[in-house]
Amino acid sequence: MSILKENIVVSGVNSLNGFFPVRTNSSDDSFDWDVAKGIVVRNLYRKTLVEGLVTKTDEISYEKFKGICRKDFGERLDEMALWEFLEDMYFSLDTFFNIAPECLLFKIATLPSSSSKNLLGNLFSGLMQDYYNEKPERMKRNFLEQQVVSSLRSPNVLVDFIGPRNSKKIDENPFLPFLTTYFCKDIKLLSDHPGYLIQNLEQFLRLYGYLYTAQLSLNINSLVSEPISRPLYFIMENETASLERTDLVRNGHQKVSKNIELIFPYLTMAETLQEVSTGGIRIPLWEFASQLVYSDVPSLKAYAKDFELDRKLNFPFEEMNETPKYWLEALLEMSTLQFKKGQTRSAAQGKFIRATEVELCSTFVRSRGRVGKILVMNQDYLTLLTNLAIGENQRLRFSDLLKEFEARGVYFDKKTQQALIKFYERVGNVERMSDSGDAVYVRKTI
Repeated sequence: MSILKENIVVSGVNSLNGFFPVRTNSSDDSFDWDVAKGIVVRNLYRKTLVEGLVTKTDEISYEKFKGICRKDFGERLDEMALWEFLEDMYFSLDTFFNIAPECLLFKIATLPSSSSKNLLGNLFSGLMQDYYNEKPERMKRNFLEQQVVSSLRSPNVLVDFIGPRNSKKIDENPFLPFLTTYFCKDIKLLSDHPGYLIQNLEQFLRLYGYLYTAQLSLNINSLVSEPISRPLYFIMENETASLERTDLVRNGHQKVSKNIELIFPYLTMAETLQEVSTGGIRIPLWEFASQLVYSDVPSLKAYAKDFELDRKLNFPFEEMNETPKYWLEALLEMSTLQFKKGQTRSAAQGKFIRATEVELCSTFVRSRGRVGKILVMNQDYLTLLTNLAIGENQRLRFSDLLKEFEARGVYFDKKTQQALIKFYERVGNVERMSDSGDAVYVRKTI
């Protein structure tokens, strides 16, 4: 059975529904990291609020929970004089969302599946796939805080989440399987340390949001094999960048930026060619390409001719070429050409690129004079990444730590590696066995 959609018809609209959260009409409020955190927590624990708590606004849901907690407090302790003290301590918005990860579910209590705010969460749902923490660790708490958490986790507040993880109700095979593997491994480590999860979840998601964007960009036009971690060089924020550090320029964000313009054209074309309905599975471009067969050539060729005519592209086809790979590549190239400067769709592509750069890349991108835009990782992100890379181990040899970074898509040149060792020595989590780099061990700080 062919992987191609039957009777493909050219549309005047380029529609993107999967694998990436940015759209050509994305607005600033589409990228709400609190909502993304709520969706990740929902999927991680497979819990959601009971139907009775889902009201018109998140604030009303929150107030209803506060009422439940007050009632439970009175029934358990018969010490209502303490309620005002507990309310002041734990029910200000500054403190409530730091009590337990499940508190973040109130950030998505009233989120409709049609909201564009789901799209960022969908990105991380795709990275998580079916992973969830079956036996989550619990934090040690003081007596009063435990009363709030006991009410939160009671069956009249939280129930099992059995709905679709993706708001589009279509599952997606991972576009970047290697990154999915490490995302699941790292989110497990965080959930095994719930206090650390609460403190670092947004940083974790921003880091993986950029790594996904960058590695998707670097792998988007590789149709012959499964994507791999591509070199992507960062420096520490207190380092000096120079043109002599060629990897920062050749294999840094400037290379990512050049390929970001391919993401929307390639993903929309791949989506157009697939038949995916509600409850089905959308497959990534590289997997789609691997499943095309010679019998698909007539359909691909016919659609390519129709697409060229509709977009007025005058494309130089190799008419005698009978390989599906050629016709897919021709379609992808034409899909890109329709957005080039001077074409009527170029403005939409420009909006997509700007939104991607601002919402998913700006946390790590800095402009450094003649060197241009480079990737910078501050100490907070570096500490988080180090703890994730060390994982379940207590310490890791420095050379092995670098391999763990690279497996996630983070690379450092020799100068930055030296700066890293000095940083670890300064914070006191280094064990140096000799002057050799291989004899340096780094301890995690969780």
